[in-house]
Amino acid sequence: MKKSRVSNTAQANLLMLADLGIEEAVTFQSVLGFSTGILGVFSHIPMADLLPQCIALISEVLYERTNQLIQEHDNPLILDLACGYSPRVLRFCDPDHIYIGVDLPDVAEHLRHHIHHLVGAKAFAHNHYFSADLTKYEELDELISSMNSSETIITQALLTYLTLDQKQMLMDQLKALLKRSGGCWIIPDAEPDRMLPEVFEAVLGSGALSIYEQVISILDRIVKRDRTANGWQSLDEITEALESNGFTVTKVPLYTDSLQLRSLERLSTECAEQIKDNWRNTCSLVVEVK
Repeated sequence: MKKSRVSNTAQANLLMLADLGIEEAVTFQSVLGFSTGILGVFSHIPMADLLPQCIALISEVLYERTNQLIQEHDNPLILDLACGYSPRVLRFCDPDHIYIGVDLPDVAEHLRHHIHHLVGAKAFAHNHYFSADLTKYEELDELISSMNSSETIITQALLTYLTLDQKQMLMDQLKALLKRSGGCWIIPDAEPDRMLPEVFEAVLGSGALSIYEQVISILDRIVKRDRTANGWQSLDEITEALESNGFTVTKVPLYTDSLQLRSLERLSTECAEQIKDNWRNTCSLVVEVK
């Protein structure tokens, strides 16, 4: 099955979690059979051997912190928009929760094809994965209209890829859904302008900004992203847009001491503490309707 360029970044996130030994990610990688060769796209950049370590730090903290917030709000439906190859379905595949991941057809169909091997005896009688292009009103509207339970909506990385018009459409649809069904919207990566640069600086040291800019340039080419059309690259911009569109926004720290992150154990104590301090002062957002 042909994969889109966007799905390559989804594979990279899964590979990072699997390399850390996170059980459900190891299961996903084993079943889906992804190769670590995809990470070679960065091989010509200085300090390329340390780049997977940087990506792993971000992949793990976003994954585990989001899982914490899902548990804290404990809504029966978990709606993961632009889910990629997140193995989260295995964390929340139980009689009390329904996990639904939404992504482009190549990703969603791939996951549906392997779902019984992925969840095994945990499988329940409903579809875990739906196909939808979240930039198209008709597809997003059809998806949202089918939801009828109190839900926790997750958008990780999605906002940085949408144009301002597409962000407005997403806000309108999610506001209507939350008004109808109740629940919340979690944006774990609410400070995209800070996360990568600060991790790069802590891990790579001198020259980190230059390396960061090279990595972002490559990623933008891979996913065909035009940052001049996107906006919303800072916490203040995201918060202002949400509040002006009828949402209440609660800022929560990206990192809490209850998280036991394996990626931090691979760093020196000094480097790990610097990253934890940065993350304690970095926000994720829990969004509800006024």
